[in-house]
Amino acid sequence: MAIDTFAEHGEPEPSRDDSMLEAQANAALERWPRDHSEVEADIRDTARVHIHYEELQGRTREADKAVQDAEHRHATLATRLDPGGHRILGFAAGAALVVVLVVLDAIPLNWAAQAFGLDSAGTWLVTFILVVASIGAMLGFEVTRGHARPRGILAVVVTVGYLALLVLRTEFLTTVAAESFLVAVLQAAVLTAISAGLVLCGSAVMARTRSFSLSRAHDAVRRARQAAAEARAAQNRAAEKLQRHIGALRQMLLPWALGSAAPDGVDRAQWAAALEQAIRALFPVS
Repeated sequence: MAIDTFAEHGEPEPSRDDSMLEAQANAALERWPRDHSEVEADIRDTARVHIHYEELQGRTREADKAVQDAEHRHATLATRLDPGGHRILGFAAGAALVVVLVVLDAIPLNWAAQAFGLDSAGTWLVTFILVVASIGAMLGFEVTRGHARPRGILAVVVTVGYLALLVLRTEFLTTVAAESFLVAVLQAAVLTAISAGLVLCGSAVMARTRSFSLSRAHDAVRRARQAAAEARAAQNRAAEKLQRHIGALRQMLLPWALGSAAPDGVDRAQWAAALEQAIRALFPVS
């Protein structure tokens, strides 16, 4: 935030007379607090505010540098891991969604495990194996993304596995539950379709989830930008406070400048402007 204290920037190069006037104004400014003790406290407060402003200005520069470094690292990882920019989910959010889908998939898989006719422990063991296989299918579809041949082989294997589950469920419903063949087939097909759909949803979520390193880099950029925004806001508040202090000094300076004797050959308007310029040089704001 640029703040012009008293005069516009971009003045021409000072001439010799201007340099002499500037030196006279600086000397007069040094005498001002000695002649008026009440001004000394205001100048001291203004100097303190200016030091605080410069510290915040340095923090803003550091924060902007941190943003540049974080963005560079993120761009490098994104070019290598997600050149298409399709991965929009953070690692934690994507992992949580996959866990939810796996838990939901465990329900139809447990029903499928019951078709093996085992006891409770054996049924849950088979359920666990089927859940692991389901997770492996999700990961397999993600790993083989962009590789047509391995992906096609994996799709055939998964399809055969679900057809086997379909047959087992149908047999279980017809023999144990005494359902008609048509009803058993429909129920088994629905359960199998639900399980397969959850696997495909899990694979789709993985395809939209950033890797751990890319997710960390993305979060680092977000935190760095937030820190830079906070640092810039604090600097702007400090600049506004400094401007108020300098304005108060100016209100005290102008009557003193108009009442004091100006150097020879300098009118009071030029003298007041030179004093204002000296004040601005003491407390620069950029």
